[in-house]
This record gives sequence, structure tokens and C-alpha cells, in this order.
Amino acid sequence: MDTNSILAFLRTSRRPVTLRELVRQFALDVEERRELKRRLEALVAEGHLQRVKKQLYSAAGQSPFEVISGRLATHRDGYGFVIPDSGDLPDVFIPPHALGNAVHGDKVRVRISRKRRGRPEGQIVEVLTRSQEQVVGKVFRYRRQWMATPLDERYRYTIQLADPIENLHEGQIVNVRIMTHPNRYALPLGRVDAVLGFPDDPEIQFKIVCYKNQIPIEFPKEVLSLAAGVKPPDERERYGREDLRRELIVTIDGETARDFDDAVSIERDENEFSLGVHIADVSHYLAAEGAIDTEAYLRGTSVYFPDRAIPMLPEKLSNDVCSLKPGEDRLAVSVFMKVNRQGNVVDYRFCQSVICSRARLTYDTVRKMIVDRDATLRKKYGQLVERLEWMLELSRILTAQRKVKGAIDFDLPEAEIEYDVNGEVFGIVRAERNEAHRLIEEFMLLANETVAIHLSKHGKGMVYRIHEEPDSFKVRDFARLVKEFGFSLDHQRGAYAPKDFQRLTEQLSGRPEERFLSYLMLRSFKQARYSVENRGHFGLATPCYTHFTSPIRRYPDLVVHRLLKKEITGDRKREKWQSRLDEIAEQSSDRERKADEAEREIMKWLMAVFMSERLGEEYDGFISGVRENGFFLELLDHFVEGFVHVSKLVDDYYFFDQRSHRLVGENSGRMFRLGDRLRIVVDKVDRDRHLIDFALVEEAAARERVKRAASIRRRSGSRRRR
Repeated sequence: MDTNSILAFLRTSRRPVTLRELVRQFALDVEERRELKRRLEALVAEGHLQRVKKQLYSAAGQSPFEVISGRLATHRDGYGFVIPDSGDLPDVFIPPHALGNAVHGDKVRVRISRKRRGRPEGQIVEVLTRSQEQVVGKVFRYRRQWMATPLDERYRYTIQLADPIENLHEGQIVNVRIMTHPNRYALPLGRVDAVLGFPDDPEIQFKIVCYKNQIPIEFPKEVLSLAAGVKPPDERERYGREDLRRELIVTIDGETARDFDDAVSIERDENEFSLGVHIADVSHYLAAEGAIDTEAYLRGTSVYFPDRAIPMLPEKLSNDVCSLKPGEDRLAVSVFMKVNRQGNVVDYRFCQSVICSRARLTYDTVRKMIVDRDATLRKKYGQLVERLEWMLELSRILTAQRKVKGAIDFDLPEAEIEYDVNGEVFGIVRAERNEAHRLIEEFMLLANETVAIHLSKHGKGMVYRIHEEPDSFKVRDFARLVKEFGFSLDHQRGAYAPKDFQRLTEQLSGRPEERFLSYLMLRSFKQARYSVENRGHFGLATPCYTHFTSPIRRYPDLVVHRLLKKEITGDRKREKWQSRLDEIAEQSSDRERKADEAEREIMKWLMAVFMSERLGEEYDGFISGVRENGFFLELLDHFVEGFVHVSKLVDDYYFFDQRSHRLVGENSGRMFRLGDRLRIVVDKVDRDRHLIDFALVEEAAARERVKRAASIRRRSGSRRRR
């Protein structure tokens, strides 16, 4: 048995071959079997063979099944999708029976078995890495054995608990560390490493969300101790930096912001603007791969909940020493860009600087000054008003230029929680996004793009923010759906370009279908992520982009600062952390996804809590989405969405008209379409699953009449029997 014989046999085979078949083919003894396994692994590593699954091999490029690797995303209904590592491949559908023992988030290898309607369908053949080393669950006893039911419905296994801690009670919520992952024959085995509390504890949901998404709540003592010793910049630290303390520099942020990591300044003449974007120099205080930096890397990003924030850096740094507070000297990295009146950057430069912000402005204050022209505020801020008006002028030019390039502007509304003096939720409204928001957004986009272009040309290694072209299958389905609503998603050069989607968003503007179709458009896109390979940013219609402007709250920005400062100073020494850029990009993308999931989950929970106290109350709303089993309805009084199930439409049998995306009554012809205004009653709320059920007022009344009549019949029948 030699290597050539093995390869020849596998290449002539019409199907993958097992290790056992190879042993039989070459009549191998025990020692030779061990040698065969070593040779097979070497051939896989060299690329001559591919492992279809454990102990199943085929010649490279000659397997009858295409085998790819990717990340598994499962649905609570049991099926899943594998998002391939290669951005050029479509997602692979995995039916429930083909999931094996993989769970949500695992990195897996999947064998594509067939294509249905042009879409690949496959079976998971191997779990490469596990994503969930810990699971949040509710404990119970079964036949003297402690068990935990996962709160995340996407984790499909009940967990056996080994050596439960003392004073554990049924019904408590715990965090379980997985010791043995599930397999074909056994449930997962885990150990309780934290008791979070009972379901009715005030802080329980906050703890559940953080533990579920591996978001550390407290900083290690060592990190807090090191942060406590950091002092504001002294004269020695300011030495050698460009002194910008006399410049008119301001910060513009939200009302509740405490970590000010960006400030802006501007000059103007007849031909061009000189825009300055000044970013907190966080990297000055954090030694690369030191204790604080390592903790920031593990966290990846700050997480913002409606009533609190979990910062990436200790508050001594994020809210004090690094924060660009008004009237205090702060270290920064500044980007100066000369922008002509067509919105093009004609020149730029970078420097390490020291600044002193003249004012801490809010978005509302800026809007009132330069849009509403509030006389009192304009008088108060005097010399700043003219500069702010120049900024507004430039931001409008930049917006117009981005539109020319084809950038897609998703202005989807977000929810904002309103609290009373006691900290109780008394309202959920649409968050306002005014011209001051867009002003800062445009300046940060321009600074990020300028830094990315410069480092891609002059730097050694880079972390890009990429947004790859959308999956052609998803876009084709979306274009077909859009057409059924009377809109068009046309392309002119074979593949869809950002401008094609931009034209569609203009068609949707102000229409009842806008939010629903914009959301589906987003779902047809790939998720933006960090990468050392520049693949451009589809949504922004730019070939080169990064994140640079928020180093207080995003780890990739901190890394880009280090890369830029090395280029500014001419330091060519390659440091250890620079060899980890790929790992940093992947970790940062993962932490961002988990932070987004946590923020969404808390918002859904708050909405469920808010509506659970309003059971039986009536509201007006409009249909925001239609599915086979019912429709979503958004309230007019509160920015809350609930679901009306078809089972609650008792006046007729309703079927889903997929072509026009509406529910139609079989006998009455009554229709429920996007944008329809309806009167509903809050029918049921599931706090644990964050689900809100509505019922139409007239249907609820009809059901109540039926219940009363049935109750009367039961009572009268009982009296007759007596």
C-alpha cells in the first residue's frame, strides 16, 4: 500500500470511501491501519483528498457531493441555514432531520445533497467548532436528576447537570457550562457555574441576555485597578503633538451620551471646506495585548440597552480620561480633509493632536439652532452658529455625492423607550433622526473612508469593514416579490448594483409597504463584517472602507488607530498583534453580532413587559407585514408591533395570496393588506418568548359572545340535569 495506490483507488471510485473500505481493499492489519490513517490525514492537509465527514474520504474535486464549511443559523421551528465561509456561495438550507447534533452558531461542514428551486439543500456531516460553551436555562428535577431547559429555543437539547451546586431550586435560571456536547446517543452534560435568580427577579432579564450572549457584566479587578491609575494627559504627554486647543472644536452626540469619542471642526472658503474630525486617542492609554486591551478584545464592543450601557472599556477611560469632554485637554488622532463643493476629498492629512472641545452639543440643540433657527440658542452659542451652518451645508453636499455614487440609505425607524421619574416604562416611540444626526454620520463616513483608502495604499496589514454583494438567489426572490407590489428592482449591467436598490428605496419612500419591503431588502443582503481582505462596502457603494471613529466603544477602531499611528510616525517594526489581524477581525464580527442580538432581545422584552400591563386595551394600528398564518400590526400610539393569528379571524377561512402578499377570505372576499388601518385589542403576551398577540376588536367581541353563549348553555344544561 503506497500513497499513489490510495489516490488511484479514490479517484476511480464513484462515491466517497470509508476508512473501513480502504482497510478491506488493501487487506491491512492493525499497524498498517494506523499508518493508513496518518497518510489520509496528510493527504487531506496537502489538498489531495477531502474529508466528507469523519472517516469518509474522496479525491479532491471528484466527490459527487459538494462539501463546504460555514456557520449554522437555526430557527425555532427546527430547520436551519449554513452561511458559507466563502462569500461567493449562497446559504444552504438544512432540514430538521439533517442537523445532526449541531446547534445554533456552530461552525460546520455540510454536504450539499441537492438543489430545490435553484437553492442548495444539504446535510451537516461534521461539527468543526462549537459556538455555545455555555447555555442559560431553567432547572428542574427528573427522576432525581437535575436538568436544565435552555431558554434559547434554537438550542434543541435538554441539558443534564453534573454535580449541581448547593441550594439549587426548581424554576431557577442558571448559566450552564457545557462539559460534553450532545451526540447521537446522549444529551449534553453541563455544570452550573452561576445562578442568575428566579424568573420574577427584577434584574433577571438583563442577566439572561448578557449570559446568553457571553457579554461580561463586570470588569476583572486587575483591569479596574489599572484603569484607576490612568491620569488625564500632562505636559509630557502633550509634547510633540499638534496643538489644536485654540480651534473651534465641538462634540455633537445624543442627550444621554457619556463617552464622547469624536469631535468636529470646520473652515470654509469660496472653493472648498476644510473639515477636521478628531477622534479620542484611546490607543495612547492601552498597551497592545496588556490586561485592559485583552479585556477590550474579548468584549469587542460596548453594548447599549435602553436603561444602561455595558462599556468595552472601564468607565474611568470611556467616560473620563479618553472622553472628549468640553473644556478639558484631551489627546486625539485628527483627520483633516479638504472637500470641494462637489463633495470630493481633494487632499487630506493625519496628525496626533491635543484638543479642547469648546462645547458638548446634542443633536436636538444643533437642529434647533441651524434648522429651526432658535433665536435664544443662536445667541447663546454665538460664534459656533456660523460653523454649524457650514457643517450643515457640507453634510448636504456629501449626502448628495453619496447618492450619486449609489449608496443605499436605509432610514428604518428604531424604537426609543421613555421612562418616568420612577424608572418605569411609560412609552415606546419612534426615535427621531434629524439633520444633526445625518451631519455627524456623513462626517464619520468620510473620515472612515479616507483612513481606509490611505492605509490600503501605505499600511502594512489592515482591518476593513466590508459588505459583500448580496446573494443572487435572495435578490432574485426579493425582486419577484417587489414586482408583485407594483415596484421594480431593475439592473442594467447583469448584476445588481447599489444604485438599483437606491432607486427602489426612492420608490418606496412614504408608501405603506416601505418598512416591510425595506426590512426584506436588508434580509436579502449579507451582513457587514470585519475582514483583512478588502471586498468593498456594497451598501455604501465604496470600494474601500473601515471603522476608525469610535475607539472607545469598538475594538476594530482601536486597532485601526494603532495601524494609522504607526504609518504617521513611520514605525515599520511589525509587532505581535499585527500578526493577529485576521483573528481580531473574526472575533470583532462575532462580538458585534452578539451585541446586536442582545440589544434586540432586551428591546423585545421591554415591549412585551409594556404591553403585558395593557391586556384588554384597544389601539389603532396598521398592517406592517403579512404571512401565511397571520399578519403583523404596528400601533399608532406606541412604536410596538404585535401579531394577529389567522385563528383569531373567526368570520371566514382566510388563505394567503402569495402573489399579492395578502390574506383573503374564502367566502367574503375580505382582505388584509400592508398599510390597512385596523382597531385591535391586546389579547395575549408571552414575556418569556417576547411575543405580543393582538386580536381585531370585532373578532374579540364575537369570540366573547360565543364564550358567553356556551357558558349559558352549560349552566342551563346543568340545571336540567339536577
